[in-house]
Amino acid sequence: MKKRNIWIISLFLGLSLIIGACAPAMGSKSEDVAGEVPMSMEYYDAESPVMEETVESDRAWTSGTGDSASAVKRMMIYNANLEIAVEDPASTMDDVIAMAEEAGGFVVSSNIYQSYSDSGRSQPRANVTVRVPAGQLDSIMAAIKDLTPDPKEDVISENVSGQDVTAEYTDLESRLRNLEAAEEALVALMEQAQDPEDVLDIFDELTYYRGEIEVVKGRMKYLEESAALSAISVEIISKESIQPIEIGGWEPKGTAKKAVETLINTAQFLADTAIWFGIFCLPFLIPLGIAIYFLVRLIKKRQAKKKAQKMETIQESKG
Repeated sequence: MKKRNIWIISLFLGLSLIIGACAPAMGSKSEDVAGEVPMSMEYYDAESPVMEETVESDRAWTSGTGDSASAVKRMMIYNANLEIAVEDPASTMDDVIAMAEEAGGFVVSSNIYQSYSDSGRSQPRANVTVRVPAGQLDSIMAAIKDLTPDPKEDVISENVSGQDVTAEYTDLESRLRNLEAAEEALVALMEQAQDPEDVLDIFDELTYYRGEIEVVKGRMKYLEESAALSAISVEIISKESIQPIEIGGWEPKGTAKKAVETLINTAQFLADTAIWFGIFCLPFLIPLGIAIYFLVRLIKKRQAKKKAQKMETIQESKG
């Protein structure tokens, strides 16, 4: 076998990969219109080797909201952020960690530190990020909010975001099949090659395709684990840090609130007065103002005329 033939075969494999990648993509699009997508998965279980195996096409998973997604065959990644106020941030952080581990999740990061108020008083804060089974995302978030003294007031912010990665995962499956087919063809070609130079050339091509296969598998595994385990980031602050300052029964916050309310009421009164003046009074005041203007001009004109006549009389008497 000549080296030129090796390059021709490599070019043929490359073209085969491109054609193969286009064909599954078109097929998946038509099946999606019909309501079926040739891909689904189960959520990750820490005691199950499902994430180490190829995902079967007849599996389904549970969405982050707790509903079954087997009918629509969508792969969703759900993540959440919470900010809560509690009496003891350190103890609450431990409760969140225990809750995640009990549900089969794990801790990604945790941190507790001290912040200081304007008066120099120390106030503890904590933040923790955990991953929990996506099917239990809603229930665990509800349980975290119940750790606050009053969820209606002490849940400062809450956000849940979702990302649909179904199309990307389907494309990766198609690409993986094509790469594995090219790998098998190269292995068979290397077994038939007799020239050492040809064997080395084929081995180089085989190494490249195997590297691409590992990259695709790594990305697929990342998407599977991200869809199976939702991330919850919780910022925990001291309830004392959001309490209004009170000195001898006097709350500056209450005084400021009353001042703002009075300012708003005054501004509202002035605005109402201006509206009434513009709509009700102006139609009468404009003609009256024009009449007064001309009357003043007439009076000034007569006064100027009388003054001029008086000056003429004085001059004539002197002459």
